[in-house]
Amino acid sequence: MTKLVRHQQERSRQTRDLLVDATLDCLQEFGFHGASLSRILERAAISKGTWAHHFATRNELIAAAAEVMIADTRRAADEFAAQGAERRHDGSLIEEVWERFYQSRYRDVLFEMTVACRTEPDLRARLQPVFAGLIDGLRDAWRGTGQDARQERAADVTTLTVYMLRGMAMQDMLARDPVGGATLRRLWAELMMPLIDADPVGRKAETVNEN
Repeated sequence: MTKLVRHQQERSRQTRDLLVDATLDCLQEFGFHGASLSRILERAAISKGTWAHHFATRNELIAAAAEVMIADTRRAADEFAAQGAERRHDGSLIEEVWERFYQSRYRDVLFEMTVACRTEPDLRARLQPVFAGLIDGLRDAWRGTGQDARQERAADVTTLTVYMLRGMAMQDMLARDPVGGATLRRLWAELMMPLIDADPVGRKAETVNEN
């Protein structure tokens, strides 16, 4: 590979990075419908001609930005999963996940994408497998290398935790719960760990049958 080719590839990567970051910023600030192509290009300081070399439509750019965000989320989630064994009974782990994912740009863009996918078939077709892959990846990370009933239970509880935090984030945007979100998250941390540690019903039944 020549030096010129490497330079061109690096320039292309930098341009895409600028477009992706500007798109995520605009989605958070203006919402899906307000994040017009002109606003995105102005934020990225990139011409429409340059943009057209990388993307065919605005929705294609938005989908690419969402894919980058989800990939970053998956890497961060893997880091949290790596801490899981040591911090299984540490309720602060959920609070860290909450602050990192549900009090940030990720939350706002996630909800914008969720609503947009309801009425944008091309966006939905491209992003459905991406979001499904995120959940599958989270389950794999928290399940570990085995496939026994307890590990499956850990994957199920992790999935339920993600769904619970998403719902709580939406509620937090609309009207704060009088009980207090932090109190509810501490309660869930107390409830979820015994669920993970307990022998699943099917596993107990197998043990009884063997004896």
